[in-house]
Amino acid sequence: MRKRIIILAILLSILSVLFIVKTQTTTPVINQGHDSSEYKIVEYKITEIDGNQFYGKSEDGTKIVFSAESIDSSVTIQVDDVVLVYFEKDNIGKGLVKVEKK
Repeated sequence: MRKRIIILAILLSILSVLFIVKTQTTTPVINQGHDSSEYKIVEYKITEIDGNQFYGKSEDGTKIVFSAESIDSSVTIQVDDVVLVYFEKDNIGKGLVKVEKK
């Protein structure tokens, strides 16, 4: 019985030390001038336009395809333009919210 209490005390102390280290080393989230922190914002350069479809590529090589429905109708986007694409933070793959010309 004593051994179990000693082991439990050791495990609780290790857990509390890990918790303290984790809370002290978390990096703060920095909002880079964008008005909403509920979105993930990625910058893409438009590489091709095919009818209603826009193709883009980010600096890290990630590609995207989106339709003109995601863009404000008053904005004209051409090849080599840079756009900001807003995604839902919890659903980046299919959570495209809007596209803005930078």
